Amino acid sequence: MRTFARLFLALACLALLTTFALDAKAVGTFKLKSTEATEVSGAWHIYVTIELPKAPLTAHQSMKFLFTKTMAYERSLIDGHNDPVVNRQALQNQTPSVESLDVDFADPSGKIFKGTRFDFGLTRTRGYEAGEYKVEVRTSDGTTIGAAQNLILKGDNPVVDRRAIAFNAKDPGVKKVEAYDGGAKVAQNDEPSAAATNMGEVTPTGVAQPFIPKEGFEKVPEEEIKTRPGGCGCMVPDAASAGVLAWLAPLAGLGVLVRRRRARG
Repeated sequence: MRTFARLFLALACLALLTTFALDAKAVGTFKLKSTEATEVSGAWHIYVTIELPKAPLTAHQSMKFLFTKTMAYERSLIDGHNDPVVNRQALQNQTPSVESLDVDFADPSGKIFKGTRFDFGLTRTRGYEAGEYKVEVRTSDGTTIGAAQNLILKGDNPVVDRRAIAFNAKDPGVKKVEAYDGGAKVAQNDEPSAAATNMGEVTPTGVAQPFIPKEGFEKVPEEEIKTRPGGCGCMVPDAASAGVLAWLAPLAGLGVLVRRRRARG
């Protein structure tokens, strides 16, 4: 019995020390004026109240507002529904979006207080969209102010089309495509082509150019073979040679006569 009491006391002390250590990490208080914000012209206006343990030395303090997305609101088109359906998707281990802002702790007279009311805007151009976020505030040196707050950004996110058949049959500008059976049925929206009405035969038109043009079969001068003209096989003298032979013929005849006379004598 005493052992159980001692164990219970030790666990209680450990829990108390742990709670104190966790609380020691956060100083001051942080509170949202409203846990819901409505989108106006693509932006959400956030109102917060911050209170430090004591008044800061300077009126303006640089602080970081961390927005960690915990729930996504997806608007999607699905089969069987004409209007978009909102799906809430829980998120984990998301990287927070950080907004570094200068918070003023002074009034118009210049007096500095330890608490202030501050407001700022979140826009879609900064990556925010409708959904649920965990909001934290930290000083420039990393000290957490108060406890984390839950914030709901209300609005309509862009629609995601998740339909299996993405067309609207009621829209006259959209044509409905019917099913086909192996391509045997011709679409009603298309006119049958000439090839389809000609039993698949194709009629050639025009004259095709030859693969090798006619110039490729003509011989160039370098390819011509110099051959002797056909005949008896003897050479045919040209004009110059014929002139010389005409002068030599009488002399040859005279020589023959001289030989005959000498033979007679």
